[in-house]
Amino acid sequence: MEPKILIVGAGVSGIAAATKLLENGFSDIIILEAENRVGGRVCSVEFEGRIVDIGAQWVHGEKGNIVYEMVNDLDLLSPSKLPQDPAMMFFLLDGTLANKDITDKLFAIAMGVKDDQVTASKYKGSFADYFSSEYNKRVQEQFSQLDELSLASLVEEWFKKFMVLLNPAEYWDELSTTSHYVFKPCEGDQMLGWRNKGYKTIIDVMTKKIPDPSKQLPIEDKTLLNKEVNKIIWNQDQATIKCSDGSIYEADHVIITVSVNVLKDTYKKMFIPALPEYKINSIQNIPMGTVNKILLKFPNKWWPDTIKDISFLWSEDQREELVKEFPHGPIVNGRSWLENLFSFIAIDSHPNVLLGWINGPTAKLVGLLPDEIVIKGAMYMLRKFAGHLYDIPEPDSILRSRWGSNSHFRGSYVYVNSDMEKRKASAEDLSKPLLSDNGKPVVLFAGEATHRCLFSTVNGAMETGYREADRLITLYNDK
Repeated sequence: MEPKILIVGAGVSGIAAATKLLENGFSDIIILEAENRVGGRVCSVEFEGRIVDIGAQWVHGEKGNIVYEMVNDLDLLSPSKLPQDPAMMFFLLDGTLANKDITDKLFAIAMGVKDDQVTASKYKGSFADYFSSEYNKRVQEQFSQLDELSLASLVEEWFKKFMVLLNPAEYWDELSTTSHYVFKPCEGDQMLGWRNKGYKTIIDVMTKKIPDPSKQLPIEDKTLLNKEVNKIIWNQDQATIKCSDGSIYEADHVIITVSVNVLKDTYKKMFIPALPEYKINSIQNIPMGTVNKILLKFPNKWWPDTIKDISFLWSEDQREELVKEFPHGPIVNGRSWLENLFSFIAIDSHPNVLLGWINGPTAKLVGLLPDEIVIKGAMYMLRKFAGHLYDIPEPDSILRSRWGSNSHFRGSYVYVNSDMEKRKASAEDLSKPLLSDNGKPVVLFAGEATHRCLFSTVNGAMETGYREADRLITLYNDK
């Protein structure tokens, strides 16, 4: 008889698993999604007449990237109009632009240190210590003037915030020299955009709605929204799944695709019997951080075409003044949340919108702030650093992500830190299925956190969904 398969989560990982199963003859499938929409952390929404992404935004890389490979022949992607690195435009607190020739070289030095795995592997200590030591060594080989070295120090502090955007730790010193290089980026253009249609386009491709709607897979018919799973009983040859609304489902197999932070909060009460220790170790110690977006739409494009981004450089003394000048919003360890709002960029999908990122220890707290405070803080920063050069109007509207404070996500994406390595937590252990007494995989695990080297990416999440679908396909083909 055909097995009953239940998938928890309708993000790209869950949808990937469902589409592959459907294409291979499995039809008794249900997807339970806690939100009122599909997509998970792929979230394309309408904002002031255009589609923007408050989750995943760009396709990062081409070679070996399953997203790129699926859409490459469909003419759906374009290179971003944003300049490629190094192209940061650094503004100083006095409202002037830093010397771009120098900051370009400094940014290139910083990127070179970040990517120098050979040198880093020889360094005993934290990634933070390695970076500061090697960066300053290379800076002093190229620069000697006092003003150049002072600017190098400011760029170093900015780069630390950039690094905890890529690896969303709360603090810079959580990274280690080895953990930083576990992630394996795909080669090619790292900022391929979706031509104003949003990353949600990939869902239409996965479900076959694109390019031929007549061949669309019945994913919508298989998906139940507003279904928050709170109990999985798996000790028999079947699993019983209970939801917060009282509904109950039986299945031969359950594929869990929720975020690792949701598992952190729920695993003790959700699974009966309790999970094995190796699984708990990975759930507890795989870190998932929060990076939130702030999109501001202005009545006019007040920045020139030559300015694609506005990055803020300031000294330690100036940061201390910040708390006094703008005391609104969260302050952690004496530091304002605005320190973690380190840049704004122009985006291709909306000509009058600037996109800023907020990360670090205040990211979740900022998600709880009212829009008015966030707007005031953002405008304080923009006018403080760029208001001397440009007449900056008040924004018409704001759009924000709140991944950290949403109980169905509790974060943005996974990274690797030194504690994870010390405690021997791994994506491999997290991905292992729970087996019944006769060896049948009853509960399977997918999602970006279960990918060994492509965590934090849409393509990584998709690969894990296909992986678990293949596990079941192989099981029944063997039978």
